[in-house]
Amino acid sequence: MMRKNEPLPTVSSADVARKLVLDYARGIKDQNEKAIEGMNELLQRVLQPDADMKTIANAACDLIGRRFGIAGTSVAFRDPNDLKFRYEAFAGLSESVVEGMRKLCYTKEQLLDPSVYKSYELSRYSRIFLGEDHPYAEGEEFSYSHPGLIGMRRRALSDSLEADYIDTFMFDTSGETIGYIEISGTRLMKLPDTVTIKSVELIALMLSAAIRLRAGRLG
Repeated sequence: MMRKNEPLPTVSSADVARKLVLDYARGIKDQNEKAIEGMNELLQRVLQPDADMKTIANAACDLIGRRFGIAGTSVAFRDPNDLKFRYEAFAGLSESVVEGMRKLCYTKEQLLDPSVYKSYELSRYSRIFLGEDHPYAEGEEFSYSHPGLIGMRRRALSDSLEADYIDTFMFDTSGETIGYIEISGTRLMKLPDTVTIKSVELIALMLSAAIRLRAGRLG
């Protein structure tokens, strides 16, 4: 125990700075810190004028899969010519699924048709589609990695089913939808947590900014 009137120990500003520098450079990084680093790297790509949108979108998909444990991710953009949405980038999906998804296209009305794609609003940017509601058009079952698992029952509120997915939308300056990021559940078959969803929303904002910087042209 310290004696009464004994001066309290102090540390210097140089010691504080040295500790922070060492922690920053070599400290043990948790998943959130790694995710932040990944988003910083993605932002650097966005700011590179010679980086095309497909390259940026593929980097975004890879980041979401690696840093947040999402089993399957894809990015779709609105074609400025016919205003239809098409998938341009993928991660965590088999070649056969990717091949089929590349052939899909949607108008804005089809994309948000509640009679086919029933969903629930999470925020202004994100909507969740749950497997129990069969959120896919006839013939689109191939777009899931394990279509044979469609129809399984959910045992817990945090469980993810094969047909669950979340769409996070990108908007232009007028509020029109210009693309979206689509994510499945995690590789541990759990629904994405709030941190993951909000992080994907931030990534979607980066992609929106990238599109605006490139005048909406896909590379």
